[in-house]
Amino acid sequence: MQRLLFNFAFILTFSFTLTTTTTNAQCNTNTSICSQGTAGPFGFSAPGAQVSSCLDFWGPGYAYIMLYITQSGPLEMLVNGDASSGFLDVSIFNIPQGADACTAIEDPSNEISCNYASAASGCNQIGSYFPCSSSVSSPYVNAGDKLMIVVENWSGASSNFTLELAPAPAAQTGPANPTISPVTTTVYTTSSPFQMLAADPGGTWTGPGITSNGMFDPAATGQGVFTVTYTIGSAPCSSTDTYSVVVNSGLAVEMDHVEVTCVHDQIQIDWETIKEEDCDYFRIERSRDGNTYETVGTVKGNGTTSESQNYNYMTSFDNSLPYYQLVEVDMNGTETVYGPYYTNCEGDNLEIAPNPTEDYVEITFNGFQSNNTFIDIFDQSGRKVDNIIGAANGQQKLDMTHFVSGVYTVIVRDEYHVKAAKIVKL
Repeated sequence: MQRLLFNFAFILTFSFTLTTTTTNAQCNTNTSICSQGTAGPFGFSAPGAQVSSCLDFWGPGYAYIMLYITQSGPLEMLVNGDASSGFLDVSIFNIPQGADACTAIEDPSNEISCNYASAASGCNQIGSYFPCSSSVSSPYVNAGDKLMIVVENWSGASSNFTLELAPAPAAQTGPANPTISPVTTTVYTTSSPFQMLAADPGGTWTGPGITSNGMFDPAATGQGVFTVTYTIGSAPCSSTDTYSVVVNSGLAVEMDHVEVTCVHDQIQIDWETIKEEDCDYFRIERSRDGNTYETVGTVKGNGTTSESQNYNYMTSFDNSLPYYQLVEVDMNGTETVYGPYYTNCEGDNLEIAPNPTEDYVEITFNGFQSNNTFIDIFDQSGRKVDNIIGAANGQQKLDMTHFVSGVYTVIVRDEYHVKAAKIVKL
């Protein structure tokens, strides 16, 4: 009853501020907790959009903190203000894989816990590990989960707070995964701006030609190699990754796709162009080692056209010559190479063995670019746990001895292809 009466008084005294102040969205994902123990102190900021039916968003200050769960268990957490009085209310949201955290918390279905504090003790507890009188039961969270904690300084009594996690077997947390996803298409100075991605979204991008939210514009950089940086979190719980974007000069032919497949005892090469300018012909080449190539045939181009054109060429399969590349030749003799592609007609496009496994697997992939193939490994929660550059011979060994038991998804991709398969780790 005391808090209800205080609610009414607070509304009366705060109503003028609400009607004369423009509220800006203050939610951010820059603050996170790295390890068990006390973190902070953290300050409060103006509120963003109202979230949760549990939080009433009448307080003058709010905080938004990300947790990246690294060990499953009950979430035992203490929010402790610097004042020994006043109400601190806390809500916890699960952030779906790939979702923007500040958008996800506006969906009530993502809320997994909320404690509208029952006592004006200046603290709030999720679970029962800590000595705070205002508590609710702890939710169970899993490794790979991403959570956002929203703290409402309802009374305005505290100017900051600390956040503490209980030791194992309670859930544990760590820094975000900043791994930048490889750019799988060839980038030209004439290419449209494109969105760069990282394993955990919400961080900040810096570097030539890129905006803070990750839009890269090749027209702004021109031709060359440009290093971009992605940073998520804030010290001491920040993590960073860098990536070099290769921007090529504009080409006379814009390629849509190139496919190298096995058809019975022959190799079939199919490709499609989106547009052509002064395209003379295409040369098909193959190699024993991926370095020295011999020409096996040519196909006439269509000169200059803005309409898509489809081509194909077939040649006999020779297992001793597994590397193929397509060379486009302009009227002036300028050449553009697509590939090389590794193809072994004795196997499927993507094979994984042994599967299930206790330690190692061999990933075999056919028809992929031998110098630009990437392999990403995701766990059951959708979190990327490993990424490697595929071997040029289409056979990549993967060490899974450090993986926990479960089902993993393997995605193999290059500029024009994406294939997926499952691995069971025993």
